[in-house]
Amino acid sequence: MHVTPDDFDRFHDRITSTGSRLGARYALPVFEKLVTEIQPFLVITDVGGASEWYERVELARGVLSSISSPGRPIPELEQLSALAKKLWKASGNAPHRPFPWFRQTGLRRVAEEDWTRTIAAAQRDDPKTTTIAAGSVVEAVALDILERLARPDADHLRDSLNALPPPDRRRLSSSGKPTEWTPAFRLLALGPLGLRILSERTHDTGHTLRDWRNLVHPQLAAYPSGGPRRGAGG
Repeated sequence: MHVTPDDFDRFHDRITSTGSRLGARYALPVFEKLVTEIQPFLVITDVGGASEWYERVELARGVLSSISSPGRPIPELEQLSALAKKLWKASGNAPHRPFPWFRQTGLRRVAEEDWTRTIAAAQRDDPKTTTIAAGSVVEAVALDILERLARPDADHLRDSLNALPPPDRRRLSSSGKPTEWTPAFRLLALGPLGLRILSERTHDTGHTLRDWRNLVHPQLAAYPSGGPRRGAGG
């Protein structure tokens, strides 16, 4: 069984909906099973963070033990659900979100694994890992789409983009087949000036994400102006 934070929301909706007969006698056993099943998938990085989870569980358990009639929201259960969403991380073979429309099996696996990393890193407030993993997903999606093109169509698309005025194509250029194009050029190929799969806003967001990914290089992160000052250690 694979319990997710969404199960807590669904449970809350069931026991608070009009006409529900899921009183304390039945609600508590379901609650205990949900808590037991989700706890192995919680990732707590803050010192003492586990205590908050256990406190929220006890507060929700206390309210559920005395519930007599449905019809009103249960803030304690809603707060527990919100905390579960922050701490939960998919594990095992089940991806956080499947991408069944990928044609390339290898790219699909990479995209699904990195999307899981993206969500987990965001939940623990780790923006650098989030950006790197999200950028990998974007690149995998772009490459999977572009590799579907017949070689003559891919060559025509590449040449058309290369022929654009430098400012329009962000001064980007590439040669060869899509697997040899730079990530930035692949985004350009999917954008409004290429295949028009990405809207202008999504296209710009992809380039912004790509720019931020460059900060994975320590020198760029430490010296955004281009390099260490003269005399700095090597």
